[in-house]
Amino acid sequence: MEKGSRQSDASSLGEDDTTPYYLPSTFSPWCDRRKNFFGNNESNVTRSDPHVSPPVSPPSPPSPPSPPSPEMVQEHRHPGVNEHDTRPSFSRRTSHSKLSMAARTRQADEELMLRPLDCGVTEVVISAGESAGGQTNDYAHRRGVLRRTKFKELLSRSLSSSMLNKNKSSPPKNYDTIGDDTMDRDTENFPLSPVDTARQATDHIYDIEDDGDTLEHLAEKYERPPLECASRRDVYIRHRSWTYIILIILSIYSTLLSGLWLVVSIYQPRYGRGISSSEGWKMAPSTATLLCTLIAKTIELSFVTVFVALLGQILTRRAFVRKAKGVTLAEMTMRNWVIQPGSLLTYWGGIPYAAVTLLGILALLATICSMFYTTASDAMVSPKLKFGNWESRELEGLVKASYANPFYIQKACTTPIDETMDPDNSAPSCLDVQYSGQSYHNLLTFMNEWQAIHQNGTSTIDYLGGRPNGKHNLFDNTTLVSSWIEQEFGEPQSAFAKHGRVINNVTLAMPHPGVYAAATDARNDILQPDDLAGVGEYSIRASVVSPVVNVMCVNMASDELAPLVYTRWPNARTTLTEIPGQRTGVDDWFVDVPVVAEDEWLNRTVVDDIFRWGPEYQRRPPVFQLYPIDFNMITNTTVVLSDSMYILAKGSIDDFTLCELRSWVTPKCSTGFNVSGISGAYMRAHCEDPSDTDSYTAGSGNNDTSNPPWPVSDWRNVAEQWRLSMDLNGGTQNNNASNARIMTNLILGEPLLNPLLPSVSEALAVLASSTLISGSLGSTYRMEWTYKAFENASDPEGAGQLNPGIYEPFHVSMRTQQYTSSHIYSWHGIFYPILGVVFLINLACLVYLVFFRAGLVTDYTEPQNLFAVAVNSPPSRALAGSCGHGPNSNEMVVPWRVSYSAAANHYFFEQAGESKKRRPDTMQSEASGSDLLSPHGQGQYRDSYKRLSVSRTWL
Repeated sequence: MEKGSRQSDASSLGEDDTTPYYLPSTFSPWCDRRKNFFGNNESNVTRSDPHVSPPVSPPSPPSPPSPPSPEMVQEHRHPGVNEHDTRPSFSRRTSHSKLSMAARTRQADEELMLRPLDCGVTEVVISAGESAGGQTNDYAHRRGVLRRTKFKELLSRSLSSSMLNKNKSSPPKNYDTIGDDTMDRDTENFPLSPVDTARQATDHIYDIEDDGDTLEHLAEKYERPPLECASRRDVYIRHRSWTYIILIILSIYSTLLSGLWLVVSIYQPRYGRGISSSEGWKMAPSTATLLCTLIAKTIELSFVTVFVALLGQILTRRAFVRKAKGVTLAEMTMRNWVIQPGSLLTYWGGIPYAAVTLLGILALLATICSMFYTTASDAMVSPKLKFGNWESRELEGLVKASYANPFYIQKACTTPIDETMDPDNSAPSCLDVQYSGQSYHNLLTFMNEWQAIHQNGTSTIDYLGGRPNGKHNLFDNTTLVSSWIEQEFGEPQSAFAKHGRVINNVTLAMPHPGVYAAATDARNDILQPDDLAGVGEYSIRASVVSPVVNVMCVNMASDELAPLVYTRWPNARTTLTEIPGQRTGVDDWFVDVPVVAEDEWLNRTVVDDIFRWGPEYQRRPPVFQLYPIDFNMITNTTVVLSDSMYILAKGSIDDFTLCELRSWVTPKCSTGFNVSGISGAYMRAHCEDPSDTDSYTAGSGNNDTSNPPWPVSDWRNVAEQWRLSMDLNGGTQNNNASNARIMTNLILGEPLLNPLLPSVSEALAVLASSTLISGSLGSTYRMEWTYKAFENASDPEGAGQLNPGIYEPFHVSMRTQQYTSSHIYSWHGIFYPILGVVFLINLACLVYLVFFRAGLVTDYTEPQNLFAVAVNSPPSRALAGSCGHGPNSNEMVVPWRVSYSAAANHYFFEQAGESKKRRPDTMQSEASGSDLLSPHGQGQYRDSYKRLSVSRTWL
């Protein structure tokens, strides 16, 4: 590389025509051109003739080379180099091909090129001399003038001559030259002027094993100025560019959708049948969840894209501003936080410096929001089943009959045996099977609860309100739970204190089963569990009446019962039974019972006031055929104009027990209906609660709530069919029925409820609860029957029936589960800030892009742009030693700015100023670039680089 300099024809250059040109080495940072080149005290370069005029005559013929004069050598000798230094000297030359030009133009060009040596500029002499031996250097003619730097001298002295002098006879193949155009020698190419012709590509390959060639190649690359990097395009990006249009579209999309997501999370809309598994044009729940997740992901991606672009715009614009503080590497890494949040843990060196700035705080917020936005959307916006608030509305139920209408109940029983096959008994036989099955099931369920209490043996519950109640299964999928009401009459102690005998009086209320029919009627448009993928729920509190059954059992002595037992009447026609001493009335004994008359109230008893018999109450007592034996029961349902059914039973005690069963509807309750696709459906009678605003009295709004409840006489006919289904009258034949055995074992022998056993009244009420359900299905929801005008008068059995029926409204409070864009748990509210911050940042980005800037600039924080500028920028001592492992934390805060060379049309990075956190070891000289030369000759990390350079990549 020095060979051409030593063989240049110095003698052919005139002393007055000689002007040196100093080029900046790209290995060293470029210095401020405004700095004074010639110092007053420590001038590194002297000029022999400041008034040199450009030559006007053609170049002289080549002559043999002659050594340079001592004055010329001394003139360009660098300070610190003694006179006897053996390094090659630099020759001076005068261009033989340039034309005459004004002195001021030449001086301006020289000032543009000259750089002071104390700022790290290396002397470079442009020479076009001849080669050794007097022959013209063809290489120089072909490539132009040669350039030499002190960096080559450092390599020459640092390495052995065998490594750098292998090809002394000719210039290196890749020797960098800046030459004149062979077709036009009239204009001299200055080093920093734009180059129109592309540099010839190097076609040889450097062998990694050849350290000499590698270092020489490195030297040649570092000594090149960036003449070939004239910018092809402007850094400014206008509004009509696709980059700006796409960014605006993404910003608008992200802003609108993130705002919508925030509003939806606050408003929490419910989608009803819009998101359900119902038939028709509905969206399936799984599809809705997937769609919300997909939209949330696009919001997240567009948010990250827009914010990172805006972050790059802010940093790049700051890097362009000369008076600004510049941009640090720590700030450039902020975009990585958002794109790659894990870099906060893996590359945290710059976080303490960048995170404390306003832009760093925004970047951290954007990073956190981008990490958790999809999670926040899933928690706050994605549709999920959720209960709404309690709402008041009206439902409509189909009413077809009055309560306990026996004819309608028989018709409603489903059986394939119709009237054509069995005209008289098809319906009654179906109903008998239904009653027996449901009643015994209810009794066994009730007794099962008591069995657990009895086995435990620790219960002390002797009041009616705390004891187990009856249950009933409706349509095999809904459990109806009863409630004990009028408990003030159910305390045997108070009754014994008043009447002097054991009285067991209980009243059982069941929920109205018609609420089930109304809730599942499509007319009321309530989403069922099947409409919500089988997991939906809803709750209803209906202001409707509840059917009740009252059972009052009174212990009476044999003589006290005599007026009511036919075998004790005078002149009674009786016969003996198979039980010794027992007599029974003949088969037609009932003809001896007096017929109904206005003044005929049958015999008076000591319990008339308890059972409300006699003219005062306009009610007649029952008459029984005989006394039942122990553990047997007999019944009577034939009392004329009566509303009650009577049972006479004999247990293990001496007294007999007479029980009266009646039924009516009460306004004291509300019916609660809870449906779940997972746990099933439950109905419960909620009664006698003063705070219950949904009871029939408080919430129905009907004017019949003040009427006292009256026993329904039709229920006695229903009870007649019910007792036949289970043969409760088996005591007339002394059949010792199992049901009678169970009931008589529960008769109270003292005025106290047994905490370990149910009473006989409780058991009978649960057994008869099935009649309440059958009598309420399809019946009115009100206290009174008000549809006589709609009855079919021509049908003798049509009284109290409607065909096809009337929809009757009733008030309910209901809470339904629907797919809702909401959160489930209260702690999910922590995601509100995520949704809010994303929207606010998106809005700020949109406002910035639309109103505050007329366009965009090239984002130099993007890796491809950053790399393109960095490789075409001069090295800096501020990052010395960072080429292997990367910059450390101190180097992350060195400020940089983007500079521009108008002469070369070139953008490059330069250090913005001295950082307060600079390392002491980075303060060494940077004039020659000697830091690249390893003190070990072979490079301290050469082995690591060799392994990495020859390794394979799979991606």
